Amino acid sequence: MSRVSKKEDMFYRMLSEQSQKLVEASDVYVDIIQNYPDSAGSIPQMKRIETEADTLVHDILVKLYESFITPFDREDIYNLTQHMDDVVDNEEHIVRRLSLYHVKNMAPEATELAVLTQQATQELKVLFDHLPYFKKDSAVMEQVQKVHTIEDRGDDVYHDAIGRLYDEKDATPTHLLKWNTLFNRMEDTLDACKAVSSIVSNVVLKNA
Repeated sequence: MSRVSKKEDMFYRMLSEQSQKLVEASDVYVDIIQNYPDSAGSIPQMKRIETEADTLVHDILVKLYESFITPFDREDIYNLTQHMDDVVDNEEHIVRRLSLYHVKNMAPEATELAVLTQQATQELKVLFDHLPYFKKDSAVMEQVQKVHTIEDRGDDVYHDAIGRLYDEKDATPTHLLKWNTLFNRMEDTLDACKAVSSIVSNVVLKNA
């Protein structure tokens, strides 16, 4: 495995911490989606995690500005933090909308998409644990492929969800708009996970 300097290790450590925050957020996200409306009391917990994630992003960007040495391109580090932040922001946005939209019954596809997002963030955490050694550790690209596979499954679930939504008899425009918006944001959340893994894939290729 490659040797990592202390300055480089700082960024790897902070990115790993951010990926752990994704896992924490997704665990709460899935619990809320699966058990809503009984789980509505957990929504403030998601806001707390989202605030903590924002703090991590801020800390990484400050270090990025201050540091002369980075383990790979600054732009890639910046984009990684932004897309990981998108995951948590989207999850927090979704669970808050459940109350605002007066959701009474959870769509089964919503639970599937939430669980897939949880799985994707778990795979991203493993990816970032291996990232310091990406030049020699094949696990990094293996994790990239796992995230892409999960996102592909999510695309299928999303399309099934939209198809079933517009096949519902006597569905009101409000109902259609509400669930179309939620499903779109759920797909965006999985897309953000894939974007993180794609950036890592580009980092590996650029530094091969």
